[in-house]
Order: sequence, then structure tokens, then C-alpha cells
Amino acid sequence: MHVRRILGAAAALLLVAGATWAAPPTAAWTERHDGGGQFNDDGWCAVTDPLGHLVVAGESADGIGGVDLCVRKLDRLDGHQIWQARYVGYDAKDVTVADITWDLAGQLLVAGFIRGCVG
Repeated sequence: MHVRRILGAAAALLLVAGATWAAPPTAAWTERHDGGGQFNDDGWCAVTDPLGHLVVAGESADGIGGVDLCVRKLDRLDGHQIWQARYVGYDAKDVTVADITWDLAGQLLVAGFIRGCVG
């Protein structure tokens, strides 16, 4: 399993393939996520599962209740969404991801935090 941190605005995702580490990567597929209403949708962390499917975590604003922590699993062959989970902060607080990883039992662990002042 490979862990990769996605830097900057990562609404568009690329799965890349290369014959060796020295070979320039080529795009196997792209997938663009738009949570709607032209609000921010950013991917910050990514891991692959044992089958090679990509799991991306970040934040997504739906225009209703602020920014939510969002986790999406994408098919390794063509990038279609396998599942998505959104976590909304309490009292309309914005929530974002800090990191994701797999535990020894094969469960996805997601760490997040409330953005801004809680008090």
C-alpha cells in the first residue's frame, strides 16, 4: 500500500503508471469531483487499498452546511466512484482531514479536525 499526500487544490485526480521509477508517468485515467455549486472540493490525502483502488480524503463544500470531511474510493481501472462518505461537523463547524491510513486489520482510519475556533 502506498501513501501519497496530495498538495494544493486536488479536485482533479490522476492515476499514473510508469514502467520504472525513472520513466515519466502517463495518465491512465482522470476523475473530477464537483460537490456542486462551484464550491471548493480539495483532496489532501490518498492511499491505495490491497486491490489497488485509490482512497482519497479531503474536504468538500456542498453549499448547505459549510465544509465537510469527505472520503471517496475510486476504481483503479477507470476511476469511477465505488463509495463516498461525508462527515459533517457539529453546530455547522467546518471539518477537514488530517491523515488517512490502514490499520493491521485492514480497516481505513481517518483523522480529521474542526477548522477554526470551536469556542
